Amino acid sequence: MMDIKKILPFTKSNDDQYFEKVNYKVHNYKALSTKTDVTVVIPVYNAEEYLAKTIDSVIVQNIGFSKITMILIDDGSNDKSRTILKRYAELYSNIVVVFLDENTGTPSFPRNLGAHLANSKYLTFLDADDWLAHDGIKHLYQVLESTKCDYAVGKTIQVNAKSEKIIGKYESCKNRTNVSPFSIPHIFYHLGPRARMMRLSFIKKNKIRFPEMKYAEDKQFFIDVLTSVGKISTTTASIYYLNRIPGNDSLTKQTDIIEKMDTNIAVLKYVLDKKLKIEEEKMIVNRLVEFDSITRLFNRKHFVTSSQKQLYYEAFEQVVNVFNSYERPYSLEEIIKKPLNKAFFKFLTNKQHTNVQSLAEWSTEGGEESRTLNNGLPYTLAHLKNGESVLMEIPVEARVIREEAKEDLIKFEIELTGHHIPKIQSIEFKSRSSAIKTFTAAKPLTQKKNRLDVKIKAGHLKNLQRGGYVIYLIYDDYESVMISKESDAAYELKSSKKMYNFYQTINGNLSIKVKKVQATQ
Repeated sequence: MMDIKKILPFTKSNDDQYFEKVNYKVHNYKALSTKTDVTVVIPVYNAEEYLAKTIDSVIVQNIGFSKITMILIDDGSNDKSRTILKRYAELYSNIVVVFLDENTGTPSFPRNLGAHLANSKYLTFLDADDWLAHDGIKHLYQVLESTKCDYAVGKTIQVNAKSEKIIGKYESCKNRTNVSPFSIPHIFYHLGPRARMMRLSFIKKNKIRFPEMKYAEDKQFFIDVLTSVGKISTTTASIYYLNRIPGNDSLTKQTDIIEKMDTNIAVLKYVLDKKLKIEEEKMIVNRLVEFDSITRLFNRKHFVTSSQKQLYYEAFEQVVNVFNSYERPYSLEEIIKKPLNKAFFKFLTNKQHTNVQSLAEWSTEGGEESRTLNNGLPYTLAHLKNGESVLMEIPVEARVIREEAKEDLIKFEIELTGHHIPKIQSIEFKSRSSAIKTFTAAKPLTQKKNRLDVKIKAGHLKNLQRGGYVIYLIYDDYESVMISKESDAAYELKSSKKMYNFYQTINGNLSIKVKKVQATQ
């Protein structure tokens, strides 16, 4: 029979009254006295549809469930979540279930309480409608054990009804050991609690908590983590499945976009008040302005269809005013990176709202465009419905200018053009059927300035499974560019078991199809 303890306000030590402001009951309280390797904290609120799948994904972890303490904090659910949680607490003594007497309205208090109750070496978070890869905890645990750092992150796979895609590819594109988080340019993008594990003593020592906000609480929490941790490690292993199946109404989806902006502005003030090193601050401000206040605010269908667009413009102006109220040696304009967002920023700061709307319609609806050259450099010319044309830089593009096929070798000479010619690191073959089925090859590449020689043999492709693949050139670890192919000539490589067909797609890009070689009689 599971032990149950009712915690009342101020019945514990008075040194941390934050955790005693809400009454709660703890099922399997004695499990908190057992030190385990990893604690998994899961906030729960009306999650009956996916809750069992979420819990089961932790129970079947191949690190061994006995090495894990699972703490589930129910924030006043009124569906069948509490019944499900009681059943699991009765079955497993290391599943700690906490029932809060009152709903707090945010995952912050449940997550903070879970971390407060935890008694383990490492801590990770899981949302009640998501699930873990079978070996996800083991991968992160081994990374932290081997590198001795305080933070590790791996691959998150977003699951929709018909497709999957990798979220925050920069986090999991390569294995990194004890690197500065600021060495990864987009590390402050996508700061949800998924696929991350931290040393619990680091969290407690630095008193890092989720602020009690309905939205952006995880953003501020992980900004604090990443600006305090010093070194992090990353892995290419799949760790976490993010549930975006239609019908799953998470708190994030329910939050009004303007309410989200209110919390984003609060986080911006928080970051500016931290007085970080300027180059570090710029990385975070870039995320809060370019990603949250331009891309997510204007380059979305909700803006195009909104009847209250003035609220969007006012929210953006508030962001600019907040930033300008702090004396900084850099401007917002210089930290905007993407050409499309530069166009949005220019229209917004000049209050050309008709152009903002037309640009959003062009971007979200696939508007008419053409390619043009200016001083020998390529640009995209966006033709807006209001008659305006917007010139946007093309950072880099790749084009096959020569191709040759021999019996056991295919050669492509590729020309790189654009405003920023990068060093190409590898070729990536990305499956058309699954975002996580990719294969990277670096050996066939030779680059001289803006020319790239690619020599491919069947042996380079032996790990490709049957199916179709889009071919990309990879640079800066995770950035990519497709390869255009003007010729419709097709080429073929053959091994004893597979056939590799290179061809031009209907959109004029280089792709490959892998087939099984039929056995001869």
